[in-house]
Amino acid sequence: MPAKPIPFVGAPGQRGTGTTDQRYINVIFEINKNVAPGEYPANCIKRPGLANSTQPPAGAATGRGLYAWGATGKIYSVFADKIYSGVTDLGVTLAASTGRVWFWEQHVDTGTRQLIVSDGADNYNITTADAITQIDATDDADYPAANLGCIVGLDGYVFQAQSNGKIWNTDLNSAVAWTATSYLTADTHGGDLEAMHKQKDQIIAFTKNRVEFFFNNGNPTGSPLLRIDQNTLGFGIAHKNSLAFSGEICCFVSENASDGDGARSVYLIASLSKVTEIATPAIIRFLAAEGTSISTCSAWMERVAGHLLYVLNLDSAERTFVYDIDSGLWCEWEAAAGGAKFNGIAATSLNGVVYVQDVANGRVYTLSATTYQDSGVTFSVTKQTSRSNFGSPNLKVEPSLDLIADTTTGTMSVAVSDDDFSNFTTVGTIDMSQKQKRITRLGSFYARSHKFTYTQNAAYRAQAFVPDIKVGTG
Repeated sequence: MPAKPIPFVGAPGQRGTGTTDQRYINVIFEINKNVAPGEYPANCIKRPGLANSTQPPAGAATGRGLYAWGATGKIYSVFADKIYSGVTDLGVTLAASTGRVWFWEQHVDTGTRQLIVSDGADNYNITTADAITQIDATDDADYPAANLGCIVGLDGYVFQAQSNGKIWNTDLNSAVAWTATSYLTADTHGGDLEAMHKQKDQIIAFTKNRVEFFFNNGNPTGSPLLRIDQNTLGFGIAHKNSLAFSGEICCFVSENASDGDGARSVYLIASLSKVTEIATPAIIRFLAAEGTSISTCSAWMERVAGHLLYVLNLDSAERTFVYDIDSGLWCEWEAAAGGAKFNGIAATSLNGVVYVQDVANGRVYTLSATTYQDSGVTFSVTKQTSRSNFGSPNLKVEPSLDLIADTTTGTMSVAVSDDDFSNFTTVGTIDMSQKQKRITRLGSFYARSHKFTYTQNAAYRAQAFVPDIKVGTG
């Protein structure tokens, strides 16, 4: 049969939750919107690498959150029980909490800018001079203790929520004063409140069963908020840790088991007007398999190498799935050691630089499109195709295979599986420095998957491969 180019593009295609079928690991897809004759619809490029930036705790520590504050031009981070401005310990101890922390910038009535860090137990208000004040129920008896940590501001109020559904607000133009009657209760359909987020001039409340929207109705007493009943969505969020956002877009893992829709998925809400299910069947299978471990997931969203990405780390599966909001495609990322989920659990950006927080070693990295290693360790790009019989059940031979890719350094390993992914056999390497990137004598098969692995400290971009397939008569 004539050689036909097969583009390097596609979402995870696992039948279950294993490592078989189609997989693209440590890549980003760039779609060609104006494809010239003879060109291909996508470029498959190596993801940016992690370069060491700082290590605020000067040793290993659990990462809990990261934020770039434009008012000071500094990166604020939480590792273990400490808050850092750059590498400076701000001198407080978060003794009563674990897990993700949340950040919000707020102006108070004097016009002073504050950064509020919330761990669900206390708030920590930071001034532009890096002075920090701890706020909890000992400061104001009406402070909503044991809250979710999620914190947003709207029209001079600060809002925080509790799992019982109460959304509390501060007094107007205050970040510290609370009143016992200043709340309303979300969720008209039962289920715990899990998270909050703000888009445009509305607050989005995520419960286990529903997603509800609120606006400032200017009520003279109680909460200023009013629910927009007709906007309520008939599903909820699996866990607040899956929520990530950037600008006018947020993504989260959904769930609504109590209403006959037990399957989790991933949804995107954009500018309050677009609600889209973005998960594929393979992603949904992984989410279902997480079970209660979904509570230990982590997620972040940042624009990386020109792509707005939603990065979801799943602990039980030990996998990281990455959704490109611009192209609508999923891929996977792995740590440099291979076989483990990506180690970045939070991200932020400042002056065009993306910063990523490590899950355990106390480091903050920069994520750069010109860095091809993670903290000095080279990681592999792996492209594993789905199994194909190339349109015939007969025995076939593959005399040669060509790679359509940019010229770079090192070699590309090519392996094949002819037994439905039970085993892969390396059939050769391609010299990536050559103009013609070809291997020959790939053997015979009935149905085959190809796997391409590139492990070099160098840039990589490929469009397609061209297998030369000869079909037998039986």
